[in-house]
Amino acid sequence: MLSTGLKERTKEAHQALEGIVIRQIKAIQNKEQYRALLYKFYGFHFPMEQLFDKYFTDEIVPSYSRRRRAGVITEDLTHLGGTSTNIPLATDLPVIDSLAKALGAFYVLEGSTQGGTIVANMLIKHVGLTPETTSFFSAYGDDKTLWASFREKLDSYPDDPSFQEEVIAAANDTFTALKNWMIV
Repeated sequence: MLSTGLKERTKEAHQALEGIVIRQIKAIQNKEQYRALLYKFYGFHFPMEQLFDKYFTDEIVPSYSRRRRAGVITEDLTHLGGTSTNIPLATDLPVIDSLAKALGAFYVLEGSTQGGTIVANMLIKHVGLTPETTSFFSAYGDDKTLWASFREKLDSYPDDPSFQEEVIAAANDTFTALKNWMIV
């Protein structure tokens, strides 16, 4: 199954990114630091969503329109008294020139929703944020059906080694690009 292969073959890149992001989240002590983190996420999500829009619809990726998170970040920033204008956008993005590559890259961003509620609750408790300012992390709440439906969609593709290699390579490239963006 493609989703299992993805998890196994992106583990190293996933852990490298996760280590950076977890340290950044744990270091947040105030709203300004949190806002800066949201700017980083917006700077990556927004241009990636522009690339995904060329390949995805709600039929290709179930509930794709609900999964777009740059707008959710904008709402969080508004509640924090910030804006989404003049935010630097990542330009060193993975190449997305096929459905397979789009799926691999999307796997990274969609997978980041797992555990988001825990992060949101931690930020609310330790930084004094509110649910209205942490919706990026808790966009789906406790609803795990979206992640399951995406994994099912990945696993619905035929067992084509070249397609699978494209998906996995794009996922690894996306983990690396996001990690590099987060440490700039």
